[in-house]
Amino acid sequence: MKISILGDSISTYEGYNPRRYAVYYDRDCQRQNHLDDVAKTWWHQVISWMGGALCVNDSYSGSRVSGGAFPSGCSAERIGNLGDPDAVLIYLGMNDYGYGVPVCSKEGGKEGDASFFAPAYECMLTGIRERWPKAETYCGTLMMSRMKEYDGWGFPQNYHGNRFEDYNDAIRKACEKSGCTLVDLAALGIRYQSLDGTHPDDVGHGEIADAWIKCLWDMAEKLQ
Repeated sequence: MKISILGDSISTYEGYNPRRYAVYYDRDCQRQNHLDDVAKTWWHQVISWMGGALCVNDSYSGSRVSGGAFPSGCSAERIGNLGDPDAVLIYLGMNDYGYGVPVCSKEGGKEGDASFFAPAYECMLTGIRERWPKAETYCGTLMMSRMKEYDGWGFPQNYHGNRFEDYNDAIRKACEKSGCTLVDLAALGIRYQSLDGTHPDDVGHGEIADAWIKCLWDMAEKLQ
């Protein structure tokens, strides 16, 4: 099974993304975060657990779901770069929250309006299903983090006037609307470890991987 990843900086790893993509985990960041082996990344662990092989790691540092143009996750270029996968794992949206992209307009917004998170996420899923109709698409809700050796730090649950949980609710609704598979990582209440409050270190990647695997395992159990 060929599995592609659609993500942001959290899922990048030097040497494993398309050429000219912006990468956060370069050699220096790999060393700082004890990610000396790609096998320690969350996505590599999940792909291995699923018994699959990496198709394309279509992750771009700093990218959002919204925006419309490359490198936005809903752009035709990002969707087209997934490489004909059997499955797509999506973990994307943290930068939308960080940049203060509204979930939707106060007027409700127009369907497909890529300037807002919710319609952009729906547009992204529609684009994936149209371009890669045979691929199973799994959408992870966004997990909160904690900072290593800084117990006094708390993940900002309200930022730029937006509630973090509203982004996850938008992901849930987009999955229901599109028929894509929801992987509700946030519902587990696990906070992954990071050095800077955003990017997981080796422990944090393991915690994100464990959350994905638990959700996928629970879904498989319910189907039996």
